[in-house]
Amino acid sequence: GMGLAAAHCFADDGARVALIGRTRDVLDGAAAQLRDRGSPDAVGVVADTADEGQVQQAFAELSERWDGQLNILVNAVGPSVRGTF
Repeated sequence: GMGLAAAHCFADDGARVALIGRTRDVLDGAAAQLRDRGSPDAVGVVADTADEGQVQQAFAELSERWDGQLNILVNAVGPSVRGTF
């Protein structure tokens, strides 16, 4: 989606990129793509962005990993629809 496309652009420029999502396998594959494109420290962190505690924990992990440095945030969370159709 749009978030991964933005991450590819940053990786192409050699930026450190982190992805946050719910599925470890998907994150690992995307992080590997980003490392191949030039982001040597690309990482995926598992968190459900609908859960504030998980988001806080994800950012705490990234803050520790990168000495508290965050320069750009791209929020590309898709819609969440609950209920029956």
